[in-house]
Amino acid sequence: MSMCRFFKLLCMTLCATMAFVACDKPQDVAVPPSVELSLIDVTDHSVTFSVTTTAADECRYIFYDGDVITAERVLSEGYAIEGSAQERKVNNLESQTTYYIIAAARNASGVTLSEPLEFTTPKQEQGTIAPPDDPDARTINIVKSTSGRWYEIYNYYVTLVAESGEHIVLDFYTLDETMSSYLPYGNYIIGDTFNPFTLGAEYSGIFFNPGTDDEIGYNFTEGSCLVDVKDGKYCLTFYLTYEVEGTPYKIQGYYHGQLSGASIPKGDDVGQESLIEVLEVGSTSFKFRINAEEGQYWRCSVVEKRVYDQQISNPGAWVVNYGFMLEGTLTFDWVHGEVCEHVPGYVMNVASSTDYLILAALMDYSEAGNEYDLLGGVEIAQLRTEAEAAGTGTVDIVIKEVNVNDIVFDCTLNEGVWCCYVAILETEVLDEIKAGRYQTIGYNSYEECMSSLIPTLSYDSMRQFMTSQLDYKWNYLNYNTNYTMCVKVVDMNNGANYFELEPFTTKK
Repeated sequence: MSMCRFFKLLCMTLCATMAFVACDKPQDVAVPPSVELSLIDVTDHSVTFSVTTTAADECRYIFYDGDVITAERVLSEGYAIEGSAQERKVNNLESQTTYYIIAAARNASGVTLSEPLEFTTPKQEQGTIAPPDDPDARTINIVKSTSGRWYEIYNYYVTLVAESGEHIVLDFYTLDETMSSYLPYGNYIIGDTFNPFTLGAEYSGIFFNPGTDDEIGYNFTEGSCLVDVKDGKYCLTFYLTYEVEGTPYKIQGYYHGQLSGASIPKGDDVGQESLIEVLEVGSTSFKFRINAEEGQYWRCSVVEKRVYDQQISNPGAWVVNYGFMLEGTLTFDWVHGEVCEHVPGYVMNVASSTDYLILAALMDYSEAGNEYDLLGGVEIAQLRTEAEAAGTGTVDIVIKEVNVNDIVFDCTLNEGVWCCYVAILETEVLDEIKAGRYQTIGYNSYEECMSSLIPTLSYDSMRQFMTSQLDYKWNYLNYNTNYTMCVKVVDMNNGANYFELEPFTTKK
C-alpha cells in the first residue's frame, strides 16, 4: 500500500468516527421543571420541610385544605422559594391537626405541580400543674376571667377576677404572629420585652376595688404564670410580686376554667359540645344552628373567608367588633338577599362557590356595668357553597343609544326567567380579572367569579330586573371610556347563566 493511499484511508476513518461521535452527542432539549417536597420534622406547633427543584425559573409553596388545587393558584398565592433547594420551618400550627403543603415550579417550557405533603401535628405537650404553696404569699381565689383580648397578632390580654373583687391583669406575649384563637401553653415570666412567653411588666398588675373612686393598682415586678389545660379547661398557676412604697408583696393562686377570648386547642377540648352546627349548604344559602343554653348570651359573625384573611385581626377581635349579640339556641337560614330573621334590617349575602366562616363565642354578661365580655374562646366553622346549576332562562338586551355619560337599552326577559342582574363595568377591569385576578380572590374560573360578584356589586354599578325594561337609561358613566355590559340570568328553578355583550365606548 502506498503512503498516499494509507493517509487517504486514515483520513476517511477519522472522518467517519467524528461523524459517528457527532451523531451520538446529546442535544440540549428544553424540559419542564421538577419540584419535590420532603418532610424533615414535625412538632405540636411547627413543621420543617425541604423544597428541591431542577430547571425552575420560579417556585412557590402553599398550605391548603387537601382538595383539588391548580399550579396556577400555587404560583399566584404561594410563598416564594429561592434556589434549587431550600429548607423551611413554619411555626404557629395547631396541635393534633392535619395539614397539606404543595409546591409548583415553572420555566419557559412548562409548569409542574409537586406531590402533596401531608402531615399531622402531635398533641401539645402539657406542663406540670402544681399550685404554689408559699406561706409568705397571699393566696387569691380566682372565680372567672373577663375582658380577654388579642390586641396584636401575638399579644393576649386577660383579667382574672378574684372572689374578693380584686383584678389580676396579665399581658401575655405569645408565639410570634400566632394569629391563634388559643393561648399557647407554657410558663410566662414577668419581663419588659416582647419575647414569646413573657408577661408584659408595663401592663400586668393587681387592681384593688376596680371600677370605684378609690381604685388602686400596682404593676408586678417579678414572677410567673404557668398556662396549661386540664379536662378541657385552662389551668393558670401564678406566683407574682408587686411593691408598695418599696415593700414587696407576694400573691399566689390557681384558676381552672374558661379564659375570656381564648379557645381550647383541638384535641384538648374534652367533652365540649360544638357551639356551631352547620345543617345545610346550597349555592346561595346555608343553614346553621348556635347551640347555646337558654338565657346564655353569645356573639356570632358570618364573613366571606377571603375578606377575613385580608384583615390583620383574630377571631376574638372579629367577633367583638362585628358580631351580633343574641341568646339561647337559634337556627339561621342564611339566604342571599333576604333579611336575617334574628337581626332586623340585616340583609344576608351568599355567593356560590365561595368559602365562608361562621364565628361564634359565648358572652359573660355583667349587670353591674351592663357589659358583655367573651366568656371563652371563639369557635369557627368553615363551609363552601355549592356551584350554581346551569340555567335555561334567557334575556334579550339591545343597546339603543350610547351618549357621553349614559346609555339607553331594552332588556326583555323571556319565559322562565325569575330575574336578571345587569352590571356595566370598565372593560379594562374585566380584562384584568380574565388574565388571572379571579384566582387571587378565591375563584376557580372567570365565569364563576363574575357570576358570584355581579349580584353583590354596589347599587351604582348593578341593576336587578324582575320584569322587562324598555328604554332603560343608565346614567353616571365616564366619558370616552370603554365598558362591557355583564349579565347574569336566574331562572325559576334557581339555575343561572352568565354572558357579556360586545364592549362599547361612551362619547367624548
